[in-house]
Amino acid sequence: NLTAPSNQVFNPVPSCIACYELRIYSNAGLLVFESDDPEMGWDGYYKGQLCSPGVYLWKVRGTYRNGEPLIMAGDVTLLNY
Repeated sequence: NLTAPSNQVFNPVPSCIACYELRIYSNAGLLVFESDDPEMGWDGYYKGQLCSPGVYLWKVRGTYRNGEPLIMAGDVTLLNY
């Protein structure tokens, strides 16, 4: 769970990544975050505003250092405190 007010950041990065792209979407399909930096995760904000509490879909695509493709997806819940 991601709780932005307590300054937590969601970052589903496995180790040994050669290239990487993280995208996070609202339940309406709006792209609220994207990054190609494995060190940068989502803090719950979109365009400077904290997103509404709820479930967001995340997708990661990339390549491991050994050349194997990386494809992961899931959901993260943004809580309101």
